[in-house]
Amino acid sequence: MISIIISSYLPDYFSALENNISDSIGLPYEIIKIDNPGLMGICEVYNRGAKKAKYEHLLFMHEDVLFHTHDWGKKLVGHLSTDKTGIIGVAGSSYVPTAPSSWTVSEKYNSVHILQGNKEKKDAFLIRTTRQNRNEVFAIDGVFMAIKRENYRKFRFNEKMLKGFHGYDLDFSLRVSEQFQNYVVDDILIEHFSRGNLDKTWMDTNIAVRKNIQLTFPQQFDSATEKKVFLGFLHNYFAHYPVNRKSIIFVLQFYPKKLYLKDHFTVLKKIFNYIKFAKSINNK
Repeated sequence: MISIIISSYLPDYFSALENNISDSIGLPYEIIKIDNPGLMGICEVYNRGAKKAKYEHLLFMHEDVLFHTHDWGKKLVGHLSTDKTGIIGVAGSSYVPTAPSSWTVSEKYNSVHILQGNKEKKDAFLIRTTRQNRNEVFAIDGVFMAIKRENYRKFRFNEKMLKGFHGYDLDFSLRVSEQFQNYVVDDILIEHFSRGNLDKTWMDTNIAVRKNIQLTFPQQFDSATEKKVFLGFLHNYFAHYPVNRKSIIFVLQFYPKKLYLKDHFTVLKKIFNYIKFAKSINNK
C-alpha cells in the first residue's frame, strides 16, 4: 500500500534501512531504489521513481534514516487518508517569510519530531516541537515526504528548474500547500544520520525557489520573524558574494516591506553597515 522511493548512493545505509522497513512498516509495500551517484538531480530521481510506483501512497525519503515506530505504515496511510491532506512529514514550518529561507524559519513556527543523529550513528537526540498529533505547516523537510499519488501528479518535483539536491522539498511542499494542507505528525519517529550542508549551492537554490514561488500564504505577518530571516539571508548572501551596488539591489528585492518601524531601523542600519564596511568585508 506504500511505494517508498529512495535516491541511493550509500549501500550500507540503504541495506540497513531496507531491513528496518521490513521489520517496522506493518503493511504491504515496495521499495523503489534508484542508484544515483550524483548523476541525476533529486527531482529527476523522484519523478522517475514515482512513475514506477504501483501503490496509491508515495513516500519520498532519504536513505540515511531508521524508523523507531512499529507499524508506522498504518499510521502514515491513516494520515494520508484524511480529507484535504497534502504532504505528511516529520519536520516543517507554518510560516513562509519574504526572504529566501529553508523550512527552518524559527522555533516559533517550526514543527519537528525527529531523532537527530550523525554519521557516526551515536549521540542522537530527540527534537520534538510538535504541539499535537497533526501540525499544520506549509514547508516540509525532504528527509520524509509522503503524499497520495493522485495529489503528487498535480505538482510533481520541479526537475526543469532544480537540477541538484537542494530546494526540491521547499519548492514541492509550498506548491502543494496552495491546494492542500501539509502536516508534520508526531506518531512516526525516524532517526536521521545527517545534518545537511548549507553551502553556496544551497543558498542559490533557495533564492531560485523563493523567486519561483509567487503564492500568498494564509498567515499573519510577523515583523520579528521577517527581520530575523532577512538579516540571516544578508549574512549568508554576503558570505558568498561581494558587497557592491549590484548585490545590494539584488537583496533588496526580498526586503519585507511591512516591518515595524523599529525593525525597519534595525535592518536598514545593518544594510548601511554592509555598504560602509564593504571593502573590508570583500577582502575576507
